[in-house]
Amino acid sequence: MSSTVLYLAIVAVWAVVLVPMWLRRDTEATGISRLLHKRDEAAEEPAEDTAAPEPRRRVSRATVIARRRRRTTGLAALLVTAAAVVASGVAPWWVTLPPAALLTGHLALLRVAVGMDAARHLAAAEAAAARAAAARVREARRAAEEAEPAEVIELLTPDEVFDQYADDRRAVGE
Repeated sequence: MSSTVLYLAIVAVWAVVLVPMWLRRDTEATGISRLLHKRDEAAEEPAEDTAAPEPRRRVSRATVIARRRRRTTGLAALLVTAAAVVASGVAPWWVTLPPAALLTGHLALLRVAVGMDAARHLAAAEAAAARAAAARVREARRAAEEAEPAEVIELLTPDEVFDQYADDRRAVGE
């Protein structure tokens, strides 16, 4: 009976991995249909005329976060299910180890991903600040070049400068 539970646990773990992949795939561009399409194209046309593969579209941040959330939820549900099976006495305690290891590894990877996201965000903010500073410097140089030069006025200085501390002079009010 315990070997049956072990096989069911392995199938459940693989289902957590494979079902999201199957749900996520495109209708024509992936899987067997893509391989068959390439095989038929190679048989009908010469190899030089094969079309270039379409560039992959960027995955948005919301898509990545949703994928992480689904994976975390699925692994947590798998762990809770394994714990419930163990608590009911159907399986031995070690059946909870693979789901717990998967969830722990996934959470460790999420921690690294959050650090990478923060570093990427910081680098983007620093690059934007550097671009803004460079734009301000260019604008200041352009304004300085367009400004008229200052006119230098020569001031006439009298020959004798008044010094209130001179020997024979006094300031008013003394």
